[in-house]
Amino acid sequence: MPTPPKNTQEIVAMWNSVVEDRWAGRLGAVLRELLPRRGLATPGEAQSVALARDLIRALQIAAAPKGGVAAAVDYLATVGAPAEPA
Repeated sequence: MPTPPKNTQEIVAMWNSVVEDRWAGRLGAVLRELLPRRGLATPGEAQSVALARDLIRALQIAAAPKGGVAAAVDYLATVGAPAEPA
């Protein structure tokens, strides 16, 4: 059984996680419908949810006071970049 949150900060963190999971699932479903309409391959559920999480984070960055669209696009370029060899 999970332990109850210890303070307001933990409650907010748990709530944000639940909300993000819901939106990632919903946006993932939208992406699975939208991409084929644009002539792109239909991603699997896990792929679309992973992409949705990246897009949600980019939207959060764009909406931040010191963010903006350029910062959001930079974030997406970073997460989409191939991993550098170790």
